[in-house]
Amino acid sequence: MMQRSTAAAAYATSKIAAAGLVFLGFLVIVGGFDAYQMSQLTHELPVWQYIYGYAILFSVLVDIALYNCKPAPYKKIIMVLLYILGGYVPFLFWFPNQWMLSLIAGLCGVTCSLAFLVATYLFRRWRLYKAVAAILLLVVAVYVSVTDSTEVKLWSETRTIDGYHAEFAFFNGQKKIPITLEKGQTLSYHINWKVTNGGGYGTYLDAKGGNYTSNTTDSGDWITYQVEMPSTVSIVVSGDQAQGELTIKWKITN
Repeated sequence: MMQRSTAAAAYATSKIAAAGLVFLGFLVIVGGFDAYQMSQLTHELPVWQYIYGYAILFSVLVDIALYNCKPAPYKKIIMVLLYILGGYVPFLFWFPNQWMLSLIAGLCGVTCSLAFLVATYLFRRWRLYKAVAAILLLVVAVYVSVTDSTEVKLWSETRTIDGYHAEFAFFNGQKKIPITLEKGQTLSYHINWKVTNGGGYGTYLDAKGGNYTSNTTDSGDWITYQVEMPSTVSIVVSGDQAQGELTIKWKITN
């Protein structure tokens, strides 16, 4: 009984450690060692569900399906083929009728799938380290996901009753400007960016349950948002290694 429990624990930790290695490897490669971009990837893409969920479950099912097969070269070939299919097929369903997108995402999925297979075998051999690796990799993955890695330099901001202004020498990440609205009130806002170094920037409204409209005036494009219940919404500004300043003007009407 003890041996079975030990074997099961060793089996599970090898899968979890492999998932952690693929998870962080994907973030580093796609995010380019940018802590903020890596963190954003965990929120914008279903990497947690795909790697720690689907990948581990699929790997276990493959092991069960091939359990009674005798060790032979063809067994390894079948396993590799199954992992290739497992890495590619989900994207055919996630991106229906978008063959180019499903092809690109599928190739990435196949790469991650085969990396997971290789990592699993490596961790099975490193018996003394896989449990520690599984825990450490999972801790690092969670840390990257939940930590605000926004980086600013020489950031100066001023907020008034109807506006917000910020100047910065470096801005990589995001900032939230919360605004409290009462039931039935409407927020209209306009943002003006002046980025001097060619860095990237963007903005969106973090709010739920209201109604959006937009209109163009002589002073620029205005976003209008009406709430049905009292709530706090946030104008979110993001920068990608940007330098410059931004100005937001807003008005609240009943």
